Amino acid sequence: MELILMGTACAACGVDRDNTYLLFRDASGSTLVDVGGNPLGKLKKLDMTTGEIKRIIFTHFHTDHVYGLPSLLWGMWMDGRAEALDIYCASACEATLRGWLEALQTGTWPILFDIRIHTFDWERPAEICRGGDLAISSFPSLHAGPTVGLKIAYKDRTIVYSADTMLNASINEVPRVDLLVHEATTAREPLPFHSSLQGVAGYYDMSHIDRIVLVHVTDREPYEEVLEELPEEKRAKISIASDLQVFSFD
Repeated sequence: MELILMGTACAACGVDRDNTYLLFRDASGSTLVDVGGNPLGKLKKLDMTTGEIKRIIFTHFHTDHVYGLPSLLWGMWMDGRAEALDIYCASACEATLRGWLEALQTGTWPILFDIRIHTFDWERPAEICRGGDLAISSFPSLHAGPTVGLKIAYKDRTIVYSADTMLNASINEVPRVDLLVHEATTAREPLPFHSSLQGVAGYYDMSHIDRIVLVHVTDREPYEEVLEELPEEKRAKISIASDLQVFSFD
């Protein structure tokens, strides 16, 4: 199984970064977590087809996390997709998703695949999907509006994605985390409903986290400067993400 960081930028995007979204690539079918801009181009860079995407999970419905969906659906139609596509979202966001699909007039496209919407309760931990060695569950994030983070269990590995969030005690409660993908919109002082690198480094219990990679980052923030100020044992575990960075778990 691979985790691919499709985009790593904050809502304002970046000079060399797309907005933050993730791809879990597994033999049982790939999962997109949110859909930023140019998903078709990113898939081509990875030598992947749209048909490899089996499901989409939305952490929340802020524009920078969802605006690539029309392009992806259009690409799936052009590729002649026949297999159903499963889309998961918080029940509080279902009406928004259905309304958007209606506005896009997907029901009138001559498509051959069903778009199946599944919902979950964002306010409490919930299993979203399970297949083969992979299980994905959600937990409440601390952001503006209904938002979830994700815990991905693969064999004996655990990956946690914070989503957009303030520092979240739920993450400290996970017994062991092989990789924490955490947002850090700023380097020092956090913006409302977001986190900073300095905050992440000081808040989380690093004794049970093997590695932290920071996404949702902002151009010209002094991340490297703050990293240099950290104690060596923390600095060795924390890095700034880049688009199309790949993590393997086999």
